[in-house]
Amino acid sequence: MAVIGTFGSFTAARLGIYASQSSLNVTGNNIANINTKGYTRQRMDLVSLHSWGTARYANKMSQDIGYGVMTNGVSQLRDPFIDIRYRDEQANVGKSETWLDCLNQLSHTLDEVGDGDDFGIVERQFNDFKLQLEQLLGAVGTEEYDTTTRTSAKVLTDLLNSYAKALEKVENNQIKQIKDDVTTVNTILTQIRDLNEEIREAGIHGGKALELRDERNVLIDDLSKYIKIDVSYDMEKLDEFNSVERLNISIAGSGNPPIRLICGIYGTQLGMGDTAPMRNPEYNFDDHNDPNNFITTNTDPVTGKPFEDANGNPITKTVPRPQYIAKIEDDGTIKYTNNPLTEAMAKAEAEKAGKPAPVEDPDNPWALEVNNAKTDDENEGDNRVWMNVQPLVTRKGYVFRDSEGEKSKMIELGDNALYGGLQARREFVTGEGEFSSATEIKYDKDATSTRGVPYYRYSLDALAQQFAKMFNDANRMDFDMVTKAYQLNAAGDAFVSKDGTAIQYTTANGTMANIDPAEFDDLAADIKELNELNEKLKDKDLSDTERKTIADRIKALEEKGEGIEARKEAAYEKMEILRQQGVLTPEYAYYDGGVMFSSSGDTNDPTGITAKNITISKAWSTGEVRILNTKKPDTVRKNEDGTETYVGHSTANDNIYHMVNLMTQKLDYLPKNTVADAAQDKRYFNGSFQERFADMNVTLAVDRQTTTTLYNSYSIKSLSLENDRESVAGVDLNDEATNMMVFQKSYSAACQLMTTLDSMLDKLINGTIRS
Repeated sequence: MAVIGTFGSFTAARLGIYASQSSLNVTGNNIANINTKGYTRQRMDLVSLHSWGTARYANKMSQDIGYGVMTNGVSQLRDPFIDIRYRDEQANVGKSETWLDCLNQLSHTLDEVGDGDDFGIVERQFNDFKLQLEQLLGAVGTEEYDTTTRTSAKVLTDLLNSYAKALEKVENNQIKQIKDDVTTVNTILTQIRDLNEEIREAGIHGGKALELRDERNVLIDDLSKYIKIDVSYDMEKLDEFNSVERLNISIAGSGNPPIRLICGIYGTQLGMGDTAPMRNPEYNFDDHNDPNNFITTNTDPVTGKPFEDANGNPITKTVPRPQYIAKIEDDGTIKYTNNPLTEAMAKAEAEKAGKPAPVEDPDNPWALEVNNAKTDDENEGDNRVWMNVQPLVTRKGYVFRDSEGEKSKMIELGDNALYGGLQARREFVTGEGEFSSATEIKYDKDATSTRGVPYYRYSLDALAQQFAKMFNDANRMDFDMVTKAYQLNAAGDAFVSKDGTAIQYTTANGTMANIDPAEFDDLAADIKELNELNEKLKDKDLSDTERKTIADRIKALEEKGEGIEARKEAAYEKMEILRQQGVLTPEYAYYDGGVMFSSSGDTNDPTGITAKNITISKAWSTGEVRILNTKKPDTVRKNEDGTETYVGHSTANDNIYHMVNLMTQKLDYLPKNTVADAAQDKRYFNGSFQERFADMNVTLAVDRQTTTTLYNSYSIKSLSLENDRESVAGVDLNDEATNMMVFQKSYSAACQLMTTLDSMLDKLINGTIRS
């Protein structure tokens, strides 16, 4: 017989009614939230109620049966593995989507690849400038054609200025957007931390807080687009007998132990200051546990003092590698520090204290200010937009301590510590591509292939500089002409002005000195020898010994004095002084050439030309300098009476022909010519001015196409994973309708059971015949 009380079946029926009703309530809740963002389908967990007890007078004929059904709580239908895959894919989507958005902004700036009405405007202006030069061929010396050529050049430089300023605006907008993204990420992290606290509180009192978990999952999904993350759960011990579930979020691939963003009720914030101390490129900020971040040495790498034991004997220690550079001496010696203060912060501390710190202590709080520390934000375009992770704290500010009692500390993030939308925008504002320095390559081994705004800005600068250099050189005397074109004193060791005094220039130390004619002849001879040696190197039949001898001589000539480029620059500056103060010889009395393009419209100085500041020179704009039709000296004809007559070349146009040919001449572009500390010394392009500009647009177009393909691929995969997740966690009306019918029938059946049991007992109690 069954071991159940006479009235026990009523309990089973009653529990069945309650379970069916509760399940119907859950079904109704699911249907009501079908359009709620992030809602996870819920399920009433049912368990059978049964007794394990044994009757005192039990026998083998007795059988234990269940006492009905119990509701064991409400749970969510969610697949953690799909969540992991979806969030990983969201990081790919975030990175490609952000990068594509940035490239699209560039394409709208550089109209050659955009959809604007001014399609190909720079290309057309190059053609127009060439056309004006060609028309000048047949009208040498005419004011009208010289003016139209100058006007065309001015339009071209204005376009380059406009493009450079537009690039700068894009860069500034993206930097602002990074700050906004960091604020968004920090808001998400704060919300997750606060939700964790509420969920923990509910868990302590036995609640599951399913709706709060849904809200938290939505935030985690949002966070995964900005940063690739790892999400895990463990149990946090409350006391010896109780524990509660704890959520942990860390930066994916951040080493062991990972860099935590969330640890239960503790959360961090991303930091990104306006200034940042110069980092030690030898330190791996992507993995702070990298063995290379520790060095074995007998001297302190910060103070330079030797390590000693208690007896004063020298010893060797393994110590962490310093993270920051405090100062770079003029001789290249580096002083290190572990103090993350920026120069601005150090100055503020020094002013607050009213006195500077000792210079000999590079690791003290104010040493960066005293030592004139290098900061990454000092040079425009070199700011790496460094970020860090602040200590983990609760809502009330309590700092997290690990199992060993160590407080959570601020952690500097490396150049590749992040992955996702936030990192994509960082790379866009820092990626210099082929212009990257050796230091930047140490920060990021893929730096030379990351082409962001700085790459296009430097590319545009390189075009402007090459264009200005070639035409300025073409419109100025060759170095070997200078001593022939300007009158010298009797001794031949100085140029003379109109009043007969020696022409002087200001030296680097501020003193005045005569311009030495020999400087030009020596420079011309060295340039000629360099050109000849470079031609010889093209001979494939040269032996290794001959090739090495030639290469050594080339190196010696290039490094002679201050270096060949510095000598050229100095010679050109002195030539400008001679143009203004010197007296031309009769053979060169026609000379009215000079600088065509400068870095400012108020000067004739071509030093420091960029796409942003290139303009026609003051002398050319006022007509003081004209386009030089020839560089040939006037010829001397002997007359019968012994006098000499100078025959001019007023109609010669060989130099204008040369300028026209410059527009199609193949030129080498080297990163070091634009960025002095660029690591690569090989050319990255060879072609004409227009081809260089077109190549920039081709590079941008290819990057856009590649990124678009990646974005479409990642989006499709992410959508597929989202559909897979929705098939498990989402509300399906068909399933809910089926459940509604099932629970309605089970409710009706339980009620019918109650009625039947009542009828049976009524018969038993009231219908049995009494004797």
